[in-house]
Amino acid sequence: MQHYRHSSTTERHVTLLDGTPGIVRPIIPSDRDALATALEELDPESRNRRFFFNKAKLSESELTKLTTPDGIDHIAYGLAVSLEEDTEREPIAVARCFRDKHQKDLAEIAFVTADLWQSNGAAVELMRSLSAAATKVGIHRWFAVMLDNNTAMRLLLDRFGVLSEELDLGNGVIELIYEIKVSPRDLIDSSPK
Repeated sequence: MQHYRHSSTTERHVTLLDGTPGIVRPIIPSDRDALATALEELDPESRNRRFFFNKAKLSESELTKLTTPDGIDHIAYGLAVSLEEDTEREPIAVARCFRDKHQKDLAEIAFVTADLWQSNGAAVELMRSLSAAATKVGIHRWFAVMLDNNTAMRLLLDRFGVLSEELDLGNGVIELIYEIKVSPRDLIDSSPK
């Protein structure tokens, strides 16, 4: 397992539902190996929910694209946990959005959580950071292309947005468009410290 290296970028300390402490911070280029390893460790069902097929590996160009967010048109956060005191942090989840080239207030959103950490609040913590950062740079709507039976993703999007459009793309795939809502409870300061 590759681990996140400590960075001087913005970090937010969080506590997951089971009490595990974690750190949410922007993805940086040195996260490349950790991201590649994390995908390889996902089970086939999780890969299929994220990519619509069992994607086993990211290409070099995909890794470069995914680990070089600019904070404006591509925003990406990772969440890592320390399982024991004084140990390296283990990455468990990533959330990102890419701004649409034609509708500047719209961004495609995606997130993935390691299998053993699903349903433990990691995605909620990432969405707090991602929503706050997106609205600060003028992104006010998400769109997500997903399997129609991905209830966990839909519930998360419902928590952080108001559904404005739903399109059936066929073969069990839907596209959802949400107006981002950031409640005072979910609003966090995403500016650099």
